[in-house]
Amino acid sequence: MEIELHPSVVLQSGTWNLLIAPEEVTIPALNTFFSTMGHFLTLYVCGNYSRVLSRIHRTHTHLDIRRSFTAFQLLRILEEAHQTFVFIEYDATLFEEDDHLLENLPSAMRDASQQAAVLIYAPSQDRFLRELSRTADRVFCLTPDSPAPRSRSFSRPRDAPRGQTTLEAF
Repeated sequence: MEIELHPSVVLQSGTWNLLIAPEEVTIPALNTFFSTMGHFLTLYVCGNYSRVLSRIHRTHTHLDIRRSFTAFQLLRILEEAHQTFVFIEYDATLFEEDDHLLENLPSAMRDASQQAAVLIYAPSQDRFLRELSRTADRVFCLTPDSPAPRSRSFSRPRDAPRGQTTLEAF
């Protein structure tokens, strides 16, 4: 099974993935996914604070939301997950007090991905994510699209000569 979250991010079941992308890229991708892929059982896991959850459309009928306030709770949620797609909004505060649990997270992710496509999302990278990226099946780093170049129209002064003009060097 493949899940296309974004044209550049295609997830396969049996893998755990890491996505580093700004919110302005991720939120529209999630909203599109939730509106078009209603048949996937989805687990959304967030930590102490969510930047994304309040900005996604909740039209997806098979969306379960869980919060983990500690790294241990995150490991427990992954152990109990039965959904087809597991989306984890990364929260660095989960590992600040007890970062040795970070060592257990890759194996928990691997176990959860046996029956699902698992994705950890973060808007930027930190030292914990760098450590996790070494064991992830795939790491996606997206940047916002550059704005389209604006066309500028230059007007000629009224007293400028018509025809070809030469630029002078100063």
